[in-house]
Amino acid sequence: MKTIRPLATFAAVTVLVICIYAFLLGSEVFEGNFKTDPIAWYILAKGIFCSVSLVASSRILDTLLERLGK
Repeated sequence: MKTIRPLATFAAVTVLVICIYAFLLGSEVFEGNFKTDPIAWYILAKGIFCSVSLVASSRILDTLLERLGK
């Protein structure tokens, strides 16, 4: 049976890496400071939430498809 878990995991990691990079750009870490903008924290929280929801949704969908396929 086919599964979407590897694709969803790859998408979740990609989203998380992009959001962490955007957070680091907004917080001036590369310049030696750690001053953060509120939008940088929002982007980081959004990336974490989206990554977790992608993985959780793929696992739920795989479980439902497995049960319906029997």
